[in-house]
Amino acid sequence: MKTCKDSIDVLLQYLDGELPAEDAAALESHLGCCTPCVEFLRTYRATTHLCKRALAQKMPESVTASLDAFLKERLGK
Repeated sequence: MKTCKDSIDVLLQYLDGELPAEDAAALESHLGCCTPCVEFLRTYRATTHLCKRALAQKMPESVTASLDAFLKERLGK
């Protein structure tokens, strides 16, 4: 990876195991010497994990009904 932006641009592919081996090795080399990118990767992983957990939760029926009513009123449907 030439720059931090290059590294960030391929993180999703890297985490999904879809990054070609040569590119993955280059990213790992960059991560070995770039503390800001390591921190970004750490928070990126945490965010992904939190989103998956949040999506797995079931919203209470009363909240769903209230949200539906609110949106219908605001959107005029």
